[in-house]
Amino acid sequence: MVRKSIIFSFLFVSLLLLGSCRNLNIINNGSTPIETPEENIELVIWHTYNEEETQVFENVLIPLFEEEHPTISVKPVRQSHNDQLKSALISRASANKPPDVIRMDIAWIPTFAELNLIYPVSRFDDFTKIRQLFFDVPLLSNFYKGEYYGVPLNTNTKIAIYNQELLKRAGYDTPPKTMDDLIQMVEEHDYTIGMNGITGWESLAYFYALGGELLDEKNEKASGFLDSEQSIEAVQKLLNMYENGQLPRGLLTGNPSTWEGVVDGSYALIDEGHWFYSIRPTEVVEQLYKQTVFAPFPVTEGRGSVLGGENLVISKATNHLEASWSFVKWMTTETPQRLLLEKGLIPTNKNVEVTAYYEEYPYLQTYVESLEYAFLRPPLAQWSKVDEMYTQYMRLILSRSMTVEEGLREAAEKIDHILTGEEA
Repeated sequence: MVRKSIIFSFLFVSLLLLGSCRNLNIINNGSTPIETPEENIELVIWHTYNEEETQVFENVLIPLFEEEHPTISVKPVRQSHNDQLKSALISRASANKPPDVIRMDIAWIPTFAELNLIYPVSRFDDFTKIRQLFFDVPLLSNFYKGEYYGVPLNTNTKIAIYNQELLKRAGYDTPPKTMDDLIQMVEEHDYTIGMNGITGWESLAYFYALGGELLDEKNEKASGFLDSEQSIEAVQKLLNMYENGQLPRGLLTGNPSTWEGVVDGSYALIDEGHWFYSIRPTEVVEQLYKQTVFAPFPVTEGRGSVLGGENLVISKATNHLEASWSFVKWMTTETPQRLLLEKGLIPTNKNVEVTAYYEEYPYLQTYVESLEYAFLRPPLAQWSKVDEMYTQYMRLILSRSMTVEEGLREAAEKIDHILTGEEA
């Protein structure tokens, strides 16, 4: 009796162990092997797509991904792109809370990497193969201290958009190709450049083109660069243009009305992203083609305009690393990249046939070709503080609250303290 009890107990425990294992084949009544389905994984994705993009992402792309990956379900959460989002992401990742995957502004990558809150995707075995898909500069926006922390999802830069009538009146059949030629046109004809503001995103392209430098090549020092003779001359030129009316009066208040101004002739040109055209109704865009001329932003010493865009990153808080990587890779393949291109997002995958859309979206070719000369804002964990300091002193200088020399010297000193972690 004891022997039977022991055998029964052994069989019972064995069955429990078998039932708890995953992916085991069992025999049904018809003697056909059946694979026990793997437990479903839910990935939480935070994104900042606009309404039209969200419709494609949530109602088309996610179902396609889930169809191809039946054990993974995706829960999208749309967020507003602002500093509150950045703070919330840092807080949640630090507390090991979702999301698993984040569509992140490229300028945020160094901060999250420095805080050890996102996973270095270059550690995946197939990353070397995956990286070959992307345009070089957008891919580089994921690089920080020797590793890649994401993949480029969509990209953008800014080009020069001219008022067609003012360009013709100045005697130009084609737009100026250099910054010197551009400024000569503006000065000779008393035109205004519709620069949108004085943050790094808005003004660095002009500052660099005029000979200025923000930091050294290693992005470790501002003194000797931001306050150099060349930088002083560049900012002095911007100050003179501002006071002569060749830059907008609303430059310091952040309300220069650039979109309206380049159409009504208040500005000879503006520098702007592809959304100037892409988010407009078709009839408005057709009218804009008659009123504007688009061309690459003047390239100076290999630099055109600033690079923007979003990358896909994996939170260190995820419990589903491989599934997250599957989703990240899939979003950069040709089908999702092409479908989002149709909503105005420039793809990062070089294999997407962008040229097929040039006839329908004539401006697109200029943006794609300008990516070759787009520059990254310094990849710094402290970039937001550096940018804030740069902007603060540009405002003081342009408002004549400080001289150019004093302002740049003090700004350089304070940025050096930020870079060494010694700021007050």
